[in-house]
Amino acid sequence: MVSVVGYGSLLSERSARETVPGLRNFRLVKVPGYRRIFNKVGVVFFSRHAEDPDAIEIASCSTQKDEASSIICCQFECSETEYEALYEREHRFNWVEVRTIDLQGAFAKGLMCTGSSDVEYRSHKCASEAEYFDRVGQYYKGLLWRDDILPYPRYLAFCLQAAAGQSQAVLDNFLDHTFLADGETSIRTYIGQHRLLSDWRAVDTGYSYLK
Repeated sequence: MVSVVGYGSLLSERSARETVPGLRNFRLVKVPGYRRIFNKVGVVFFSRHAEDPDAIEIASCSTQKDEASSIICCQFECSETEYEALYEREHRFNWVEVRTIDLQGAFAKGLMCTGSSDVEYRSHKCASEAEYFDRVGQYYKGLLWRDDILPYPRYLAFCLQAAAGQSQAVLDNFLDHTFLADGETSIRTYIGQHRLLSDWRAVDTGYSYLK
């Protein structure tokens, strides 16, 4: 069995079970030393849903090291076969082993997606330019990892709904320990500055649309 740590849409146990049907022991944990950041272009928004590649609201959520932060995540176990499918779905991320702390204070380890770079992705995870074109280039021509993009609204709303579905503490952690691609603006601040996002609880995200 492989232990997986999820920090965005996977905070919804329903979503996690749709993605990894055979998962076991779904629970909440803390991951110290990391924060969330919306700095990765979501290629799925173009490949499946014909969003405009020139838009700025095209970011999905990643993580990056930050010793001052601690994020509340989910953790679960799954088979190697299901992990391989999840790895393929999240191919543009790096996977790292992180230390987790459950609600009883017990320590464990799990695998979590974290940030990469365009150079690293193209050189280490795509065997050829043809593979890169199949995975990315036919849908999107720009950089994947950027500091000038904003969250894809429906995806952000789903992540917030997933966090709120756990507890107010999990939602507060998401709002205060998740940042825009600029690395400075928290999601709480971002939502406060944009009235259209303030009603995120009412957004019909149609999560299957986002997969």
